[in-house]
Amino acid sequence: MIIINKILNVDDYYFDVFMSISEALTGFSVNELQSTGLAETYYNYILGNFDAATFVEFLTVSKNVFESSFSEDQLRNTIASDILSDPGMNDMAGKVITLWYLGTWEGAYINDLSYKEGLVWNVMHAHPPGAKQPGYKSWGVKPVKSNS
Repeated sequence: MIIINKILNVDDYYFDVFMSISEALTGFSVNELQSTGLAETYYNYILGNFDAATFVEFLTVSKNVFESSFSEDQLRNTIASDILSDPGMNDMAGKVITLWYLGTWEGAYINDLSYKEGLVWNVMHAHPPGAKQPGYKSWGVKPVKSNS
C-alpha cells in the first residue's frame, strides 16, 4: 500500500488519499504539494463547492487503487484502468490536476495564492507575472535550456 498517512495532522483519512492521488496525478511529491500552502485549502474547497458524494466516490476509488498497488508500475496501470478510463473519474482527475497546476477550479482561481503557487510555474521554470518577481538582476541569468 502506497498511501501516505497523517498528512498535516488532518484527522480526515480522505485528505491523505487526496494528497496521495494528487501526488500520483501531478508527478509532484506530497512535500512539494504541501509547500504550496494550499493542500487543505484545495481539499476543503472541493468538499464545499463540488458534489461531496462524487468527490468521496473519486477518493474511495483512489483509495482502492492504492491498496491494490504494490509497485509504482502497478500503481500507474491501476490509475489508468480504474480512474482514467472511467469518464466520471477521469473528469474528476482532470479537475484535480488543473487545480494543482493552474490554481483554478472550473475556470476560476481559488484565491490569489492559488495563482502564485500553481505548479505550472515550476514546470516552466518561470514566475507568475505580477505576483512573484524573479529578483534583482535576474535578467542577467541565462534561461534554462529545454531538452525538447
